[in-house]
Amino acid sequence: MSKREWRYVGAIVMGAIFDAVFFWKFQPYPTREHGPDLLPWYFLPILAFAAGLVLTITVDGKKRWIPVVMLGAFCAANACLIAADCKADPTNHNLWPFEFVMIALGTAPAFLGAGISAVIDRAREPRN
Repeated sequence: MSKREWRYVGAIVMGAIFDAVFFWKFQPYPTREHGPDLLPWYFLPILAFAAGLVLTITVDGKKRWIPVVMLGAFCAANACLIAADCKADPTNHNLWPFEFVMIALGTAPAFLGAGISAVIDRAREPRN
């Protein structure tokens, strides 16, 4: 696989990890909101920024697709979680659209990280 494809795989894994840590928390639905957090919410934008920066550094081409893949994986993992939770009780996740808004806002710094990596890559290029 190419370097870009490996970065896509990393973005998918990071999106799934973000969902597991910040939404699922490895707990059943009734105790999820009242149980202890694995990481506080303010870590999501910080980790998303770091993932966007690390996954896009030294990648040729359009860097924005890597954070898009990470956001898509996070949303897909959360959609699976919603489906599993609603199978047991259809009234769970009655505000599910807001979960996706929170995901989009929380992972938005990944695009900033990709932009900064583009600036870093341009600064590293030899000038003729």
